[in-house]
Amino acid sequence: MEKRFLDELRTVVDARGLISSPEELHTYECDGLTNFRVMPLAVLLPSNTHQVQAIVRVCHRERIPFVARGSGTGLSGGALPVENGVVISLARMNRILEVDYANARVVVEPGVINLDVTGRVQPNQYFYAPDPSSQSVCSIGGNVAENSGGKFRRRPLFEIRLYNHARSRVGSCSP
Repeated sequence: MEKRFLDELRTVVDARGLISSPEELHTYECDGLTNFRVMPLAVLLPSNTHQVQAIVRVCHRERIPFVARGSGTGLSGGALPVENGVVISLARMNRILEVDYANARVVVEPGVINLDVTGRVQPNQYFYAPDPSSQSVCSIGGNVAENSGGKFRRRPLFEIRLYNHARSRVGSCSP
């Protein structure tokens, strides 16, 4: 089953988007909390939401657990793989899609690095102010998943795209 499963995932993300060699998988066996380690079956590197949906559909059908991963810098074990599961690394989903200065809003993909947001908005006297010691390595998706990065003045609005193509919005842009 494992070869068939990996072959199907390879068609979703191509050969460069699938890591399955034991040597490379060691990088993903833990996050910043290195006391606990679990070797994943594979790591997938999707570059868009359609690929993430396709990966989740295959995992759901095959009953393979998965864990989403941002930069892997967290200290809580949030990106720790599940035994006999896969890691979906969101690092390639790193685009800033929209900057709306009038509403103090930025639309990003989950792999955007915190400091990149500040770099984009700084010319207009804005900045993104999470924990400054980790801005250069932490991703927005990891901040959201782990409720990290400091106190947010506004509650973020998230669009969630489910594996069956349904979309759901959670949160609000109001303080």
